[in-house]
Amino acid sequence: MNCLEGSKFAGRLIIVVLIGLAVAACTTPSAATNGESEKAPPIEADSPEVAQAFDEALQLLQEGQWDEAVDAFRLLQAEHAGDPIAEVAELYVARAMMGDLDRRFGTAEADEVDGIEEPLEEVSAQVFALLEPLATSQQVDERIRYASRAYLATAHAANDDLDAAIGALRDYPGASMSPVVLDDDRRWLWPLIAEGLGEAGRHGPSVVAWGKLHVLILEEAERKEAEERGEDDEEGERWFVERSHSPKADLAVTRAFEAERYLSDEDVRIFLRHDEPLVRAVGAWTFIRRGLSEELGEEGVAAIQDVFNDLSPAFLTIGAADRAAELSAAIAGVSGADRLVVGALLPLSGPNRAVGYRALAGMLVAQRAFHVAGEPTVTLIIEDSHGDLEGAYERLVAEEVLAVVGPLATNQARQLAELAGHHQVPVIALAADRLNLEKHGARGDEDEDIEELPIPLFRNFVDAVAEARAAAVIAFERLGERRAAVVYPDMGYGRVMAQAFGDEFRRRGGEVVVEVQYDRQATDYVDVAKRVARTSPDAIFIPDTGGKVAEVTAFFAQEQIWGVSPESTRRSDTRTFVQYLGTSLWQDPVLLHQAASYVEGAIVPAWYSPVFADSDVRQFSQGFEAIYGGEADHFVAFAYDSVNRLRTLLLERGATDSRRVAEALRQPELERGATGRYYFGDDGEPRRELRYLLVEGGDWAIYDETVMTPVGGRDEVDKPGMDEEIDELEAEAGGS
Repeated sequence: MNCLEGSKFAGRLIIVVLIGLAVAACTTPSAATNGESEKAPPIEADSPEVAQAFDEALQLLQEGQWDEAVDAFRLLQAEHAGDPIAEVAELYVARAMMGDLDRRFGTAEADEVDGIEEPLEEVSAQVFALLEPLATSQQVDERIRYASRAYLATAHAANDDLDAAIGALRDYPGASMSPVVLDDDRRWLWPLIAEGLGEAGRHGPSVVAWGKLHVLILEEAERKEAEERGEDDEEGERWFVERSHSPKADLAVTRAFEAERYLSDEDVRIFLRHDEPLVRAVGAWTFIRRGLSEELGEEGVAAIQDVFNDLSPAFLTIGAADRAAELSAAIAGVSGADRLVVGALLPLSGPNRAVGYRALAGMLVAQRAFHVAGEPTVTLIIEDSHGDLEGAYERLVAEEVLAVVGPLATNQARQLAELAGHHQVPVIALAADRLNLEKHGARGDEDEDIEELPIPLFRNFVDAVAEARAAAVIAFERLGERRAAVVYPDMGYGRVMAQAFGDEFRRRGGEVVVEVQYDRQATDYVDVAKRVARTSPDAIFIPDTGGKVAEVTAFFAQEQIWGVSPESTRRSDTRTFVQYLGTSLWQDPVLLHQAASYVEGAIVPAWYSPVFADSDVRQFSQGFEAIYGGEADHFVAFAYDSVNRLRTLLLERGATDSRRVAEALRQPELERGATGRYYFGDDGEPRRELRYLLVEGGDWAIYDETVMTPVGGRDEVDKPGMDEEIDELEAEAGGS
């Protein structure tokens, strides 16, 4: 029986789901995956001497010394004409004659010298004379033949003859790249190969080629970012949208999705388990849209939801959350009476787009992790909070969502207070500033029945002021420190945090021996260190990023101020040992790389960390890594916990309408999550069992103490814009 036999697409959906969306035994070679030349081994010289000469010529080519490379490869051909590597040398002579492809295909600015535009010369006839025989001869090694064909297309494109370029690739073997093609040239060759395959009606391989280009763009962005940070090129977090948002990446996404209507069911089925995220996303998009065009029974709807739950993260990886949002709304519309729908109100466009994608990544992990066969499904409906915020909320209400997670900014959450009070559809904002609704004039609807109900507005995110006050509690009550120094950056965040720590420490009976503000743009902190050293404090509180703390504490170490573990002795004739106290912004790899010995024993709050090994953290961190291939951060964890909390209320507590969900959210019962145990107070603020990490032996370890937030009574500090400053500091720290 054919793997996709059946007259209705719903039937095909069920068959595919039953076989796990995998390539089954009955799979035949597909047009989507043919072309294996990229897997072939490299061509090698017959002797070490020839290999050395070839490598030296290749280095000249890779360094952009075009004329020298031409001479070196021609000399190799003349002296070793019978060696297998000689044909590669002939190909590279033509490649060197083409010169700088970045300049040929790059921006207009690259073609300007001293403000005067320099016209580029056309690729010479000599290049075509070299490439055409290599590209057409059946006697040439196919690795060289297909590389020559790709370079021939590139030469035509450089001469602005796109018809000839695409024509050279019409019978190209598939979405593959010969190992002979230079790595730096692939980003220019993949678009031509993809277009050529598409023009030839081979749309499956064309989508795969666009997918390979997209992955290449992500990998280049990861390497560039690692170089800018001065770190080794390690496997990055490809889901992060900023790395997938560039003109070339956008082109790949646009062209790949344009092929949707031409794809066969066979192509789509294979796409669903493809390696490249763009290919998976196109497969999911096509699969779901075709399924929704049919009359679906319960099994068909379940199959659609399974595909979306499995593959929606791919849309984030490629920077196309708007397409995932479109699918989510369409799926919710056919989910049936037992659907449990949660709204996601996040910035999917505009300046905060990348932050919105991070939150959505966590929410999709929750939706997928708790999608259990036989239970009512929890489906996200995604709306963009950038633009018409109130209109987006109203659209979610019209879709009968039971609750909304988002927005991310406190001022936007306050903007929704009146609407939330009117509709009684709860909002869980992921905002850094406290809501303080009574200070901002929020009120319910004028309808008497509605007005008596509390505004169902909650906040589930970092509480920076609580971090500072909890640090004072740890220092005074748990460690017995009585003399503290506060060293803080010259910004609103630093001043607020310094005031909060100092007020709490003094309220409990401690003495703040010195408060020192420093310039974050400076590089010399000798004077700061000397001022602190003169006071001989027991503890030092620094509210800043791990990278900046590493800079400052290096100067402290020069003044013989060193951190020490709480259990260690502090006796020394030459050093002053102190207890360092920080904020969650300290969780930056730079701190441990550069200053672990200076800040040994430092205690910092951690809303989320993979160091915590409880089952909730493991389930979240392992699920996130399996889907996105990187480590999550606390921002993603808060979004995950918010959806997870709603799922618990919907499925386990029976809160099946929005008012009951709001009532259940107000219950003062600690619930577990990846960010620890918490509940919401009457003011909508979280009361959380704040956990801590300890710098120990150059790494993070768990500090056993916890502090319930908020501490020290009501928050007296309300600085507008704190969430924007925290966002900037977190971005500086790599989103840790």
